[in-house]
Amino acid sequence: MAIESLLIINKSGGLLYQRNFIDKPPQSQAPNQPEPQQQLNSNDYLILASTLHGVFAIASQLTPKALQLSQNDIDYTIPYIPNVGMPTNGGRTGNGSTVGGGSGSSGPGSNKLGSFKGDDFFKDSFVSWNKSGLRQLCTDQFTMFIYQTMTGLKFVAISTTVMPQQKVATPSGTDKLDRYGNSSNLAIQIADNFLRKVYCLYSDYVMKDPFYSMEMPIKSDLFDKKVRAMIKNMNE
Repeated sequence: MAIESLLIINKSGGLLYQRNFIDKPPQSQAPNQPEPQQQLNSNDYLILASTLHGVFAIASQLTPKALQLSQNDIDYTIPYIPNVGMPTNGGRTGNGSTVGGGSGSSGPGSNKLGSFKGDDFFKDSFVSWNKSGLRQLCTDQFTMFIYQTMTGLKFVAISTTVMPQQKVATPSGTDKLDRYGNSSNLAIQIADNFLRKVYCLYSDYVMKDPFYSMEMPIKSDLFDKKVRAMIKNMNE
């Protein structure tokens, strides 16, 4: 899973952090061809953040009433996927897939995780706090994943990986496109594991910064460095 962009949106819809991690080469315009797509600027990302915040709120209101009443019976547990976004050690890639044997660690203290101990930020399954809002947006060009914290902070990852469309048979005998197969569920689980680790970096390097003002844009160079390193491991 290649991560193209990462956004952090506060509970009011304000953009706190945005970075692009895949440099797209300039496209040359051929004769009789449409103009190449331009990159978004800072104002465009501010509008995108507020729009996503509004769509997220609308999606939570569109959740069927029957589902809202039966939420206690739904399991929102996200399984832990080892080494997502971590350095490639022991035969595992940064996106959580296994390419060989090994434990995924080259020894104690091999990865510097700030105040977190061990070779990963967490090793247990966790419960998703996003129980009624938007979690995934699939298009023919990209896939967007949203991880919401208990305080309303949203971490948005835009991936160049397009979820495959699987055809399933319907009772009428026709084929119907299905975007919600096993591959899509696995992608959501990987994205949730990755974005939760970004949340760990946020709590460690942003919230513990005595010079950071709440709900203001993040300007921590150390946080930015750690996020870039994690996404570099994801994109390898």
